[in-house]
Amino acid sequence: MKRKYIALIALVIFVVWAGSGVAIYIFVDKDFRGITGDMFGAVNALFSGFAFAGLIYTIAVQRQELSLQREAIKMQTEELKMQREETARSADQLEGQKNLLNLQMAMSVVNDLIETQSRRAVEEYTISGYNNVLTFSDMVNLRQHDIGLIKEDAPHLKSYLDTFFFILNFIQMYDLQDEQKEMLNDLVSINTSDIELKLILIAVKQSQPRMIMLEAHGFYPRYQKLIEELTMPSY
Repeated sequence: MKRKYIALIALVIFVVWAGSGVAIYIFVDKDFRGITGDMFGAVNALFSGFAFAGLIYTIAVQRQELSLQREAIKMQTEELKMQREETARSADQLEGQKNLLNLQMAMSVVNDLIETQSRRAVEEYTISGYNNVLTFSDMVNLRQHDIGLIKEDAPHLKSYLDTFFFILNFIQMYDLQDEQKEMLNDLVSINTSDIELKLILIAVKQSQPRMIMLEAHGFYPRYQKLIEELTMPSY
């Protein structure tokens, strides 16, 4: 719209300029045309001023347009920033949902394995070299010289130990956060009685990898306490 007005003004100026020339040529004697032309010097100055004013106006309009463009760019930048923040929040929410789903799946597996472990803990076992049928409590309370008969590869006992350490290995290898792994380790510890842990220590005491795994999964404080109890002299 502004361009239309500028073009119209320019056309009016051109018509006035051309008309004045024609009028001078027709109505003014040729001997006075020079004098008459000098009279229009002020008009030339006026139009020069108009032209300069038009230039200033154009610069002002362009400056205003540039300011509006900067504001538009600033708004677009803010919008992009908000979109990035929203994307980051969405990514965090998805990550949280993924971690929660992983924890739920892992907890379901661990609970099933703990049930299997608990069933095996109440079974009766036979130990090579020992004639009686024994429970976990019986094995823990064996006399010192019979304790050596309890080994991790003993029939039936091996399946219990394999299940227990499979649970620990599963927690260690599964895609979980550290605090989630600690939660599952606590769950296993709660469901492992002192009698069971004593028997585990007796059976795997010669297996350094399994002893290290017990310590890595938070059994160290109970391990130390039970070791002291197992090494106390019996009367």
